[in-house]
Amino acid sequence: DEVLKWAEHEAARQQEKFEMLSRKKSGITALPNFAKSEGDAVQSIEARATHLKQLETEVRDWEKHQAKAAEAELRNQAATIANELAASHSKASSCITEVPDADGALLQAIADVLKSRIRVPILLAGTSNGRVDLVAVVPKALTNTIRANEIIQQIAPIVGGKGGGRPESARGAGNDPSRIREALAHVRAMVGALES
Repeated sequence: DEVLKWAEHEAARQQEKFEMLSRKKSGITALPNFAKSEGDAVQSIEARATHLKQLETEVRDWEKHQAKAAEAELRNQAATIANELAASHSKASSCITEVPDADGALLQAIADVLKSRIRVPILLAGTSNGRVDLVAVVPKALTNTIRANEIIQQIAPIVGGKGGGRPESARGAGNDPSRIREALAHVRAMVGALES
């Protein structure tokens, strides 16, 4: 009886684990049925445990592949946007712009490509899922007059958030997308005041 009770408890635990894996990746091979008879219960649990191990490996490999594909897609998208921004800001003294439908990860990837193309203060703002993300980058040679972390600390509150970082690179976030233009105007005024 005790063995059977343990086996039933174990089978329920295995079922939970299987359901968790199937939420991550659809179409995985079903778990072998649990044999409730005294003689077969333990063997059934062992067979299910082996099957679950294989499924965990399959799901983990699939997740790694998905993450790599997503990262490659992000890099490609970032490179395309960065090339467009570099071309349109090649003669400008700064690059302060909104990138539509962009989250923090995409903005950071764009900034990473962009800072090697144009040597000016960069501020990128984007919105996704009702959230505002901000990324500022300032070339090291200019940090004695303007700092990325100070830009973010001044404008993140405008969009209802906060942020920080280093003089060359900083990030912030907020939850008021309606005030992005106001935040960008504030940065343009900051950078413009330095130039005059």
